[in-house]
Amino acid sequence: MKPVYLKVMLFLPLLLFIDWIVMVLFGCFASACGAENKFFCSVFCKVGIVLLSLTFAFIGWFILRKRKKTVQ
Repeated sequence: MKPVYLKVMLFLPLLLFIDWIVMVLFGCFASACGAENKFFCSVFCKVGIVLLSLTFAFIGWFILRKRKKTVQ
């Protein structure tokens, strides 16, 4: 069971860093295209929430998949 949590502790910061890079690039691109404050308060925040939700859902799925393999 410990190797699963070790992998999660190594991959979670990496995935969160990748999320941060994606959001920075998305924000820079949107700003370069002329996005205003309304865009950053609505669409940009929703994209960030969805991206983080998908990251945590992936981590949860990874843990559950590995747990099921060790239980069987």
